Amino acid sequence: MGGCMTVTGERPEIILTDVDFNRRDHPDRPLRPIPPGRDHFADQWRRMREIMFGEWIDVDKEVEPNELTRLRDDYFWQGDEHMIGVVDAFERIGHEQGRAMFEQALTQGIDTVENPPQELVDLFEHLDNLPKQFDLVAAERGRMLAMSSTMAATTIIRAWAVYETAMTGDISAATGATGRFADDGPRRFIETARVFAEFTLPEIFDRHSEAFCDVVRVRLMHALASRGLRRKWGDDLYLKFGEPIPVTSLLGFGSGMLLGRLVDHAFGRKLTPQQLEDLAEYSSFSGRLWGAPERLYSPNGIELIKSLNYVLSRGGNPSPWRAELVDAVAGPEHLQTLTDTLPGLLKKVIYKYANTITATIAFAPAGVVFGYEQIEAMLKDTMFEPLGYDIRRRVKNFERLTKLNVRVAMLADRVPWSNPIREHRKRTGAAARERIAMLDKIAAGRQIPLTYTHHDRSTSGEGFTG
Repeated sequence: MGGCMTVTGERPEIILTDVDFNRRDHPDRPLRPIPPGRDHFADQWRRMREIMFGEWIDVDKEVEPNELTRLRDDYFWQGDEHMIGVVDAFERIGHEQGRAMFEQALTQGIDTVENPPQELVDLFEHLDNLPKQFDLVAAERGRMLAMSSTMAATTIIRAWAVYETAMTGDISAATGATGRFADDGPRRFIETARVFAEFTLPEIFDRHSEAFCDVVRVRLMHALASRGLRRKWGDDLYLKFGEPIPVTSLLGFGSGMLLGRLVDHAFGRKLTPQQLEDLAEYSSFSGRLWGAPERLYSPNGIELIKSLNYVLSRGGNPSPWRAELVDAVAGPEHLQTLTDTLPGLLKKVIYKYANTITATIAFAPAGVVFGYEQIEAMLKDTMFEPLGYDIRRRVKNFERLTKLNVRVAMLADRVPWSNPIREHRKRTGAAARERIAMLDKIAAGRQIPLTYTHHDRSTSGEGFTG
């Protein structure tokens, strides 16, 4: 496919009409080769893939071209296949009417909307039937397993999210260009934290829950932003890199629910084959709700790991926005945002040590899987570099903490009884609910609307720095 060379050793030229289409409308067209600007395996992702997936698969062999990799290459050229049409409809009927119809269909059902555009009808047919396509009993077992990741593993995955935002080529370019972290930091930060907390609630499997609806709102927001960036960047950049927020990149986020337990597994808290399948069912449901198309569905846990291994191997090198993004994503004001509801003295302490706390909980933990050198590379030219933190030592310390945490968890797994209070909290999603309530309270105090509508007027691309 994409690797075939012409006689001169050049790639065949890619023509816009061959790649710029929605796969859902054209299931039989030839698979698109990976966009040339993404066609390399950056070293920065290799160690993490070996640690996380190496016990399950051969991480290098599985990125060689095969059906799984070719399908994922194809989807780098487009956004969410159900949302593309909805964005078209928004542009056709106007954003206000489009948003009103979308919200009504989301909260009251598509049947209550008068003369909805066909694209909206299609979207809600997909959403209304989505839970029925999964074994929700297994997915709920998977959710409970994900909830019982160790605190250390959870912290590593949260730090990973910071690393991924700053260091993945397309994510850092899209986030940097929309300017949302820089211009509208607290809202973007709270909305993101909130929706990831909602993913862990038991009612995420219920089409009518607020959690389910919020994920769909974020999906639409990504599609609107991607359309605006695509216009801003123009065809030349598109032909090089593909879609600004491509479907394939969404796969990694949707499967994030599995990653915490894979960290624990790598440190010795082994998953049984059945547990892996349950986690895969939960992750596949989350991925589909997040925008992964049916044809990228992984039928079992090992296939899901192969998929993640490939998607993450294509993370590329960071965009020119990296340093600016790290400052915006991890600057002290985010911790200050989170302390809005805390007592004064505690607030002062956190305010004073904000950067140290960030280095310890938002940067160093990712070094356990990426290696401390990568964290140093992430912080180069940022406000954190001159602070002279010994990242290597912090990563070592966190690695020790993780080993200890996992050992304790393994002992707890072996005892024949469980802690009923902790089990009840996991079953009801208590910790996530408390986090959401705290974020809501902070947002209310700052009069920030958490409506996930930030990009409703963005499709022209004019407000982006691009």
